[in-house]
Amino acid sequence: MSSSLDPNLYKDKPIPIRYDLVFQLEDDKPVFVLSASRELIREISEIPADAAYIKGLQEDFHEIGEFSNSDEMLGFGGVFAPCEPLLPLEGFSIWKADVCEEVLGDIGESNWAPAYQLSCSLSVILRMMEFAESSPNSLGLNQLAILISICRGDMGGFGLAATLSPIARNWIAANRSKSKEVAQLAMIATYRHMWPDYFEEDEDFRLHSFQVYDNSQGGTGLVMDVPGNACGIYVDGSDLNKGPGWDIHSHNVDSPIQQLSLLSGLCAILRLV
Repeated sequence: MSSSLDPNLYKDKPIPIRYDLVFQLEDDKPVFVLSASRELIREISEIPADAAYIKGLQEDFHEIGEFSNSDEMLGFGGVFAPCEPLLPLEGFSIWKADVCEEVLGDIGESNWAPAYQLSCSLSVILRMMEFAESSPNSLGLNQLAILISICRGDMGGFGLAATLSPIARNWIAANRSKSKEVAQLAMIATYRHMWPDYFEEDEDFRLHSFQVYDNSQGGTGLVMDVPGNACGIYVDGSDLNKGPGWDIHSHNVDSPIQQLSLLSGLCAILRLV
């Protein structure tokens, strides 16, 4: 999947922070925490229920239900709920979503609805924030990455895209071992939480499918893989030196399990940055 984002996004100057998507483990359970400008949350609250993009997702994934955008619930099925921030930032609100567990079970027992709800909610929220404006904040914090997730009812329909800032790009290039360690742990934790049976047969071999590495000869690349047919996100070789940041694409991401695991790994790296 090719990204719609611009690798020259950070060319002129840093972008004041609009939002931050953090992955973390709470009692060994994976969660996503979204810190977003209240201006952006206000924009999301004004999305009409019959907006074309929301209707398209509901047509592809009938089980996701209505899109909530109240003060108490955000996303399909209200998967995001407000929570208290660890580090309050003036003008921001904090929302948390638990990653659903045991999506895949025995034949006839699989339940994809919670996974679709989370993936589709992130798709709408990140889409709204892609080109949103943001004013400088009092702490001088800047946006480390712009993230996009895609949800479609076909093969490869759960793609990811991102543009990483020069700060994020340079930090990752200089801290390969740390980046690899935290990303692998995050991806494995999310995948195992959503599909624990996957690891029951030959766990060592299964774990080898979670990879993070440099796909260049000059320390300027990044690839993250999860189980699947060449399933992962990457900095394309032709894009390595385009613009000051990294333009990240995805390939063969067919399910929310793969998408959310990859997103977990990328967000875990960005939290270190």
